[in-house]
Amino acid sequence: MLKNNQADQICTKVIIEIDAPNEKQLVTQRLVKNKISEWYSGGLSGRSQQNMSLPDIEERLEGMPSVRNAEVSFDLRGELKLQIEQRMPVVRIVRSTGEQYYLAKDFTKIPVSGTDVARVPIANGRLTNAMIKKVYTLSTYVHENAFMEALTEQIFVNNNGDLVIIPKVKNQRIIMGDTQNIEKKFSKLIDFYTGGLNHLGWDKYKTINLKYKDQLVCN
Repeated sequence: MLKNNQADQICTKVIIEIDAPNEKQLVTQRLVKNKISEWYSGGLSGRSQQNMSLPDIEERLEGMPSVRNAEVSFDLRGELKLQIEQRMPVVRIVRSTGEQYYLAKDFTKIPVSGTDVARVPIANGRLTNAMIKKVYTLSTYVHENAFMEALTEQIFVNNNGDLVIIPKVKNQRIIMGDTQNIEKKFSKLIDFYTGGLNHLGWDKYKTINLKYKDQLVCN
């Protein structure tokens, strides 16, 4: 009898929880609500538990490229809870062909269409497949370093195949070269910004070059 009563329970509220910082949310409550209305005519509120399939809802949510995992539960108060673990974007790729997509931390490609806008570095320039892998490696390190994440606006691949960070400091370029010794390069760069440039002014130099091993060259 208890099971039958629970099956007859009407959905009175849909709660959507998204496990991602607001500035990096590709999935939003609004987008999920729109998808629910698209998948289920009239939405889920007002339906009884026996007239909805929790595994089906989970499967549909996990079918969204930006969703890593979804857990759906229904309680005795009639509350349907959708708990969504989002894939974490680290960079937005903008190719010369016009193709755009996010790369997540697990290297999943997430189309821009059907997502919200995440605040991550934009990457463009000579983006061959090999260079996109290097851009991803650099972006992952940027994502995991609070100082570099706050500093980095864009990642550009120049005609020499060098990775160039374009910071939020106006008209400045940081030439990283390749992805070797990134941690050492970041450490040297952060020391330079927080030490020397704090006294000289962050906009003193137009170019900061870390391309060559154990060197930092400015002009």
